[in-house]
Amino acid sequence: MPNWYEELVALFKDQIGKGEMAGTAYDTAWVASIPDPEQPDRPAFPQALDWLRLHQHSDGSWGAEIEYYHDRVLSTLIACIVLAEWRRDEWADYQIDAGLKSIWRNATSLQRDPNDLVGFELILPTLLQRARTLGFRLPYSHFDLYKVQRTRKLELIPQTLLYSRSVTSTFSLEFLGDQADRSRLDGSLQEDNGSIASSPSATSYFLRQTSNAQAMKYIDTLVHRVKGAIPAAIPIDIFERAWTLYNLYLVENRFPPEALCCIDELAERWTRQGVGFGTFSSVQDLDDTSLTFDMLVRAGKRPDPSVLQLFELESHFMCQAYERNPSISAHVHLLDALGASPRFQGWQSMVDKTVGFLEHSKTYGTFWFDKWHVSPYYTTGHAIIAALDIAPLLVQEAIPWLIQTQRPNGGWGYLDDTTEETAHSLQALIVYHRKGGRVPPKVFAQAVNYLERSVERQNARYRALWLCKALYSPTWIVHSTILGALAMAQAL
Repeated sequence: MPNWYEELVALFKDQIGKGEMAGTAYDTAWVASIPDPEQPDRPAFPQALDWLRLHQHSDGSWGAEIEYYHDRVLSTLIACIVLAEWRRDEWADYQIDAGLKSIWRNATSLQRDPNDLVGFELILPTLLQRARTLGFRLPYSHFDLYKVQRTRKLELIPQTLLYSRSVTSTFSLEFLGDQADRSRLDGSLQEDNGSIASSPSATSYFLRQTSNAQAMKYIDTLVHRVKGAIPAAIPIDIFERAWTLYNLYLVENRFPPEALCCIDELAERWTRQGVGFGTFSSVQDLDDTSLTFDMLVRAGKRPDPSVLQLFELESHFMCQAYERNPSISAHVHLLDALGASPRFQGWQSMVDKTVGFLEHSKTYGTFWFDKWHVSPYYTTGHAIIAALDIAPLLVQEAIPWLIQTQRPNGGWGYLDDTTEETAHSLQALIVYHRKGGRVPPKVFAQAVNYLERSVERQNARYRALWLCKALYSPTWIVHSTILGALAMAQAL
């Protein structure tokens, strides 16, 4: 029988910290759109265009394996635009026609998704305008709602910051389209690695507008590194370290020596304003800041808890400045961080505000969705773990919901059962069991059997369930969640 804890610990010897993420059709299409500087009538990265042409779904759409309508519509729209701009042969026309038909079918289903994608309300209207220019026949009026949302979003951002790397809209810089002030598209927008907010799609747009050499180097290095689909953001090293350490800590409530280097790297990147998702991220956010703070405290470090107060608003906590909608999982991770932190002035009021927000954010008074993940099992599982000691009444309905929604095959899932969602659920129920909660043994046995059948021992490729500008899967975070859940079960 495998020793799952040893397999999890082994990740920290040679994988964690590289910031790995599976690719997306959306970002691949943007990279495919970049013209060759020497031959502008040809793509600079034909391998990206080839990947795009080979990965159209049977229904004509592009996007993740899971049918999340925002992802399918946006990914398909940019794919069709890029194929039209590089129209090579008659087959491209067939692909474009099939793609546009899929948008007609999926457009009416957007409201069925629990959340939008990152920057969706900014990007979609811009891409639709490009589609009009290309003569695409689409249900344009059906998307008018997003013009209104775009206006509201832009009203939140001071115009002086619109071309600043210190705001989140820069991550979706491609929303500027043909309306960009090119005199303001300069090196001040770039991170030290040449990227725009570590986003391949935003960097590709910037490169198309400016022919910037450092941006080209970032994309060129990335294309040769991943040798396939382009990820939604890279590097994500802080995000990856914090979340994998979280999964490791849950197993034995301690860190083995193999993880200490990872902890030291987080401590080195900690700032008085918190952290973002990666080393080359100028925007700090509450989600990454909270879980990084949590892991540093549990490792015996002493990060200043006042940094958490920087995100405090009157009724809740912001994940990032100028956001339209607050993040529920950021509040969950803040609650976890507060539970780990020594008491400080204002601690209790922060706990009360966090719990109050989460109480009022429940779906059907029971569980939680969040804007960073498709599945309620991710947010709810983490909420149970965070709240059991500090606010157990908050999750008293979530626990039986979790137990009762296990599928007959032992898995859990919102749209379909998945290995990742099953691991999140199993982690939460084991923590609940450790604290004296009653869980039928059959629940654990079936979940373990499901995970052991499904865990990817070699390639570690799982379904994309995380929300960015497209659905994505953070490779080692998901893999560590599954190994961690199996290691926790093995120790029962």
